[in-house]
Amino acid sequence: MTGVLDFDEMSYAGQKRLRFESLPSQIKDRRGRLIKLRAYEATDFEGLKEMYDTFEPKGLESGLPPLDDQARLRWLNCVVSDLFNVLAVYKGRVIGHSALDLSCAPSCPEYLIFIKKGFRNCGIGTAFSMVMKRVSKEAGCEKVIVTVRTANTRAVKVFKKVGFEFTDEIEVERDMELKLKQAKTSRTKICKR
Repeated sequence: MTGVLDFDEMSYAGQKRLRFESLPSQIKDRRGRLIKLRAYEATDFEGLKEMYDTFEPKGLESGLPPLDDQARLRWLNCVVSDLFNVLAVYKGRVIGHSALDLSCAPSCPEYLIFIKKGFRNCGIGTAFSMVMKRVSKEAGCEKVIVTVRTANTRAVKVFKKVGFEFTDEIEVERDMELKLKQAKTSRTKICKR
């Protein structure tokens, strides 16, 4: 199944149709903790909601995750319904979340990533971003974009390490782009959504 994805009748909520060689994956963080990176399943919703309910600081990155409980719930429902989601799990608890909009591959999906306090600055964000880079490539994406707060130097460093580059002028928030080189033998089907 290398490089072949069938997006027909795709449903992100269950994500059962999307399979990537890059997932599941396991990493060991700088503290020696074994973190599993795997595709989101509908049964993960409560664990993901709990991560965001206790996430700090809320609202700092483009207003995400939303401060208000109801707004956060609506946002989370949209994210798990409309995007391809991957979780970082430690001892059965969700400690990280990333998502990509793969419905329009090969255009450039936007990437989002959140890591829970206590797990940041341990290499998880870099490993997570590398896995999502491979997922994007497997999905046939030409590039991926991420919006980052300029003052978030830790995130900027992670994104640069993965290969993202700034694409705009210096502002409070900036877009970074990751150009992906596709193998000439890729047989990825483009979405029909």
